Amino acid sequence: MDKEFDFKVLGIATAIKQERFRVPPNQREYSWTSETQVRDLLQDINNALRNPDKPYFLGTVVLTKAENGVLEIADGQQRIATTTMILAAIRDYFRKEGQSDTYKSIEHDYLFSFERKQGEFTSKLTLNVDDNDFFKKSVLHHHNNPNTISLRHSHKLISEAFDYIKKYIGNLVSMHGKRSSEVLNEWIEYLDNQANIVILKVSNAENAFMMFETLNDRGLKTSQVDLVKNHIFSRAGDRLPEAQRMWSAMKTAIETVSDDDDITMDFLRCVCCIIAGQTTKKEIMRTIQSRTESKTDALLMMGLFEELSQEYAAILNPDHPKWNEYGTEARQAIQVINLLGVTQIQPLMLAVSKYLPNKYVPTSFKSLVSWSVRFLILNIRGGRLDEGYAKLANRIHTGEIKSTVDLKKEGSSIVPNDGTFKSAFETVRVGTAKLAKYYLRSLETTASEQDDPEFLPNNDSVINLEHIMPSSIDEKKWPNVSKSDAEAYLKRLGNMCLLKAKKNSDIGNLSFDHKKQTYKESAYQLTNQLASLDVWDIEAIENRQKVMADLAVKTWAL
Repeated sequence: MDKEFDFKVLGIATAIKQERFRVPPNQREYSWTSETQVRDLLQDINNALRNPDKPYFLGTVVLTKAENGVLEIADGQQRIATTTMILAAIRDYFRKEGQSDTYKSIEHDYLFSFERKQGEFTSKLTLNVDDNDFFKKSVLHHHNNPNTISLRHSHKLISEAFDYIKKYIGNLVSMHGKRSSEVLNEWIEYLDNQANIVILKVSNAENAFMMFETLNDRGLKTSQVDLVKNHIFSRAGDRLPEAQRMWSAMKTAIETVSDDDDITMDFLRCVCCIIAGQTTKKEIMRTIQSRTESKTDALLMMGLFEELSQEYAAILNPDHPKWNEYGTEARQAIQVINLLGVTQIQPLMLAVSKYLPNKYVPTSFKSLVSWSVRFLILNIRGGRLDEGYAKLANRIHTGEIKSTVDLKKEGSSIVPNDGTFKSAFETVRVGTAKLAKYYLRSLETTASEQDDPEFLPNNDSVINLEHIMPSSIDEKKWPNVSKSDAEAYLKRLGNMCLLKAKKNSDIGNLSFDHKKQTYKESAYQLTNQLASLDVWDIEAIENRQKVMADLAVKTWAL
């Protein structure tokens, strides 16, 4: 392969037939799960077969040339391995049915090739050193090793994937009866001719970066991280060891939070949002490429990655040593934001943490807590938040926003005002218990006129969430509430209160009159006040939630 790039479009089974694929020894293990990517691939192929003349695109498989001339998979092993399992499962069906010519044809075309020098059949797909032996025994030679067991995570995923595929093929056979053999041959033909991949062969690993803005979504995160790394390494030239050291330092910092590959992708997107404004995950490579055209650019980018990775680990971990000099306010804000699960705000948090003067970080984080709650209550997600947060993060990076006051001023155009927030809070339904508990405990603190109610931790396991009107309505106990109203109002925040765990279990589904004595004994004001009511109905829920909405504006103030 003399050219730096060479590509062709093939059916994925034809590619397996024509090539011998090898996963580099130290590349990642098999990672697809049976209930997500494997299921989706099978369903996609089955649906595509309804229009057998229409191609189905499975993405790009990137191959690099190793020193010994062998082609190795830089990107695409999950698709190649899973398709090989599909072909192996179909082979096993024909073997079981005694159709020896058909199953031998599948074996010789797609699973093994005869090596004359060795005088033996070798597998067309070789996985990495950790997975290959198990893959051969449990999939390629499954009939000889029907009960292969391993405790490795990737081996478990391989077993589960192959079992899922065999079950799926079995369901196809049951569904089509006498046409089963014909249908399975149609599957193979479709994988041969219409389930297309782009085979991209590149001269070396450093050139194996993204040539298309969109890779197969099932492999997107993992592929892009590797391609970003390879691209920057290819630009580093004789400073490659320095770039490798900084990449390793970046990964080490991020992995103190999680060793999930997805978190690296999230981090890279945050960095791109800071330096370039709104950036989707599919745009990360293009953003980085445009800013790393030279050796110097590549090293500067790696330096930025290394610096920001430490900050990124800190904004995800309230116990990070960085916060030792900030008092408790920054830690408490991070605890709440993590509790709320609002990951879209991470680029802005990262910019605040890195670029604002230290004295403004805690107060800015406190504002971000209020913003996050307001967006949650109004159920605002998606592009509006991504764009708004990225714009603010970029302005902090460029120095246009220099303080908490500046941040609040610039953020006022996207954050719901008091009137809008109050109106939404009056009717909000909360389906997640931990969020409902956090809201109620924060409102309780405001009602008690304590400081920093939005920072109240949600870690007291003896406090339970009580639904005043229960999910199961007994008409004798609750004569003022219809079953339809009960369904509509059960998860309204006004229908919830806090109780000690034992008290909550004691009153169960009692009537409101019986529950009132327990409420009266509660030290929580918002719970205690329920005892003064004569009846609990829809009007009472709405009135109580309006009182909560007034408190909410004070609790999560702008």
